[in-house]
Amino acid sequence: MEVRGFRELQYEVYRLYGEGAYREALALIEREAARFAHRASDIYYWRACLACRAEGADAGLRWLQEAAERGLWYHERILRDPDLAPLRDDPRLKPLLAVFEERRAAAQATARPVLYTYSPEGEPKKGLLLALHGNASNFEDSEERGQWLPALAAGWRVALAQSSQVWAPGKYFWSGRDQGLAEVSAHLRALNPPEATVVAGFSMGGALAVYAALCGSLPVSRFLAPAPAIRVESVLPLLETCRRDVQGYVVVGDQDFGYPAACRFAEAMQQAGLPCELEVRSGLAHDFPMDFSAGLTQRLEALCRAGS
Repeated sequence: MEVRGFRELQYEVYRLYGEGAYREALALIEREAARFAHRASDIYYWRACLACRAEGADAGLRWLQEAAERGLWYHERILRDPDLAPLRDDPRLKPLLAVFEERRAAAQATARPVLYTYSPEGEPKKGLLLALHGNASNFEDSEERGQWLPALAAGWRVALAQSSQVWAPGKYFWSGRDQGLAEVSAHLRALNPPEATVVAGFSMGGALAVYAALCGSLPVSRFLAPAPAIRVESVLPLLETCRRDVQGYVVVGDQDFGYPAACRFAEAMQQAGLPCELEVRSGLAHDFPMDFSAGLTQRLEALCRAGS
């Protein structure tokens, strides 16, 4: 397979992983890694996970050690990844985690929420799209921004919110929901959102977007969530107390680990009398559909029509 960009590499690595072809995935990474030096934290993380699966703890640990030697670091939550389970009780990991934590704490001390804003040319404007990245991601990356910026051409004002919670060098996450919700709230106040406002996000960003629309304390009632990492038990109670004009749009692959939860949530919204479109993509794992950006404005317009 010809790998043109990082998304294509990620897609192929995940596909091989899903097939249990761990050594093939490692070989692909070795072939392409030099082209994506700016994504070194992802590359080393994949190597460690795949090596643990293919060769055991020693191989996985070597990649994490090399990552540390290159100045990289990771949040301690990486050890919750089942792929790294062979390392959890390895005494050689303790000093490495201490190095990672020291670097993470230093980065967290200076981290601040960031908001990138873009305005379309001309009038009238359709509305506001506030998008949140997925965990272990950022909006400094052109491919990540590219999922949402096509809305500009259709007349939408676009704002991209980057979390202040650090995961790895240049990577951020939303797992602290209360903090994430406070940052989204502050961004919305600064943006002076119109009635036609959609809060959107990928994976954990999508879960936070759902929560923001349902919690009732923010001036937003529409959400768009590709591959949302929803914990259904945490949002179902909100369906009884949220404003009754909430509406959503969920995009999920049938091979996504979050597929059952996403389907259950969409069905629960519909049963509660709240419109929620569920778009299921065959064969897609936990990722954006490859044509997601091409259909973005149609999804936004569907949300606006539902609310008109």
